[in-house]
Amino acid sequence: MKVNRIISYIDGFNLYFGLKDNNWKKYYWLDIYKLTENLLISNQQVERVKYFTARINGPADKARRQSIYLDALGTIANLDIICGHYLSNVT
Repeated sequence: MKVNRIISYIDGFNLYFGLKDNNWKKYYWLDIYKLTENLLISNQQVERVKYFTARINGPADKARRQSIYLDALGTIANLDIICGHYLSNVT
C-alpha cells in the first residue's frame, strides 16, 4: 500500500479562540503534532506540521505564556512555526 505523506496547516489564532470559545482551556497546551498524527488514516504519515500565528503585543502575561507555548512547539521535529503580524484593531 502506498503511504501518503501529509502536511498539516494550523491557524493558531483560530485554534486558540475555538478552544477558548468552547471553554476547553485544558487543551491550550495541545501537542499539535500528535493531534495531526491522531487524525491520520492507516495509509498516511505526517511529513510536516506548519503552525501559523503572530506574536501578541500585550498584556505582558499573555505574551509570556504565548512565548512559552511557542518555545515548546519549537522543540518538536518536523513542526514549523510561521509568524505573521498581529493587528489588534483593523480599520
